[in-house]
Amino acid sequence: MVPTPRPRVVIDTNVWISGLVFGGLPGKIIKHFISGDIIVITSEENLSELRRKVHQKFPLFAPQLPILEASIKELAIVVKLGTYSVNISRDVDDNRFIETALTGAASYIISGDKDLLVLKTYQKLTIIKPADFLKILS
Repeated sequence: MVPTPRPRVVIDTNVWISGLVFGGLPGKIIKHFISGDIIVITSEENLSELRRKVHQKFPLFAPQLPILEASIKELAIVVKLGTYSVNISRDVDDNRFIETALTGAASYIISGDKDLLVLKTYQKLTIIKPADFLKILS
């Protein structure tokens, strides 16, 4: 039997933060990443947003950021943006996640952001909530 290839995904900042702070379904996504069940694609720009948002909204969790960021850099594929330029999301900052996914040949963007979720698909990308992605993964 041929093993199923691991899905290539971009995890939106809100999922990283929810997983770090609250656990729940976003926390399960992070556990799948750490255990190697999924291939995460990210960019320095996405990591910068993660740092900024944690410091702004959840400063008590800022001391955990270096550990999370080191794990992401060690286990994920960090792509350099610039190959694609997308202007489809209602929130222009969210276009970067689509550009990251396209650059890294991801199949999914896992997000809780309504501005991304309303798109549902873009080219070969599926934009999906953590709960729906976990159903696909199981």
